[in-house]
Order: sequence, then C-alpha cells, then structure tokens
Amino acid sequence: MHDVIQQGLDWYLSPTSTAEVDCCPTRDVFQARLDSYYRSLQHAQQIEAAALLIATIGEIGNNAFDHNLGQWRDQPGCWFAHTHDADIEWIVLADRGQGILASLHRVDPTLNTHQAALEAAFERQISGRAPEQRGNGLKFVRRIISGHAQRGLSCMSGDGLLSFGEQTSVLQAALQSTDQSTAHTGTLTMIAWGTR
Repeated sequence: MHDVIQQGLDWYLSPTSTAEVDCCPTRDVFQARLDSYYRSLQHAQQIEAAALLIATIGEIGNNAFDHNLGQWRDQPGCWFAHTHDADIEWIVLADRGQGILASLHRVDPTLNTHQAALEAAFERQISGRAPEQRGNGLKFVRRIISGHAQRGLSCMSGDGLLSFGEQTSVLQAALQSTDQSTAHTGTLTMIAWGTR
C-alpha cells in the first residue's frame, strides 16, 4: 500500500486527531494546495485531463467544508495528500466530520444506512444543503471517473464503501482491510488517476 494512502487512512481512523502537515484546516489552505498541485500536473498531463482531476478533487474537498461546519468530530478541515507512481496519481481526501448519512438523512429520512447514503450521494440528485438546488457534484465526479480504464475512486463513510471506475483494486483492498466493526464518522475518498 502506498504511504500516502496509509497515512490518510491512519488519520481518518484514529480515535483522536493529530495535527498533520497534510491536513488543511481551512478552505483557503485547501484551495492553495489544490492550485499548487494543478500547476505541477500541467507539466505531466494534458491541460484538460489535469483540469478534470482538479475539478474532481475540488468537489470532494469542498464538500468536507460545506457539509461539516460545526459538525467536526475534533479536527476541522480535510486531509489532502497525493503521490505519483507508475503513471498513476494517487490522491487521498478525508475529513473527520459528520459523514454522508448524517448530512443526507435530514433531507431524505428513508436513508437509514451508511451504504444507502453513500450510493445516493453518488447516484441521485440530493444534497445535505437543502433547500438549495444542489446535489450534482458527486454525480459529475462519477461521470469523470467511470468508464475510463486509467481511473478509479473508492469512498468510505461510516461502514459504507463504494468503488467505481476501472482502477480500483488497490483502493478497495486498502479500504476493505480497515476495521469496519466501528463506524467512523467523516468521509475518506481515494482516487487513482492514470496519467498516460
């Protein structure tokens, strides 16, 4: 398992948070790191592919802030780390917030499991920020990832796990190896993005 994946998992699963260099405590820190990452990608990829990856990361990272204000388990913000290996960018985003089920249950009380909420988040037009007419962001992410041989995404929230895209074997193995006997609040998302 890549160090960046293990470190993100450890931070997400830890009973208490520790201040880490990869944790972005505020949205402006996250955005500055995302902008810097985009500049580095422009040299390695086509501009359009780099822009799609940054849009994907931005959507997930911004959700950590938009859906968790005042709802952090302990540490506010999101974990954002990345590494490059064998023509694949590996990205980890995590937050120690309320989780997708708590966010969406207020809008759709029929969502009673973490798995159902996770599936709804990526498949339905639904938003924890109702009555705002939102809820398309994660569907956009799914369209960017799915059907592309060099991309994959795995997301965990509580005891729910959802993976899609063709490059998910390493991601799924990492998440399935975690102890899910205790549902953790927050969300952990890992992305594999081929650069070829």
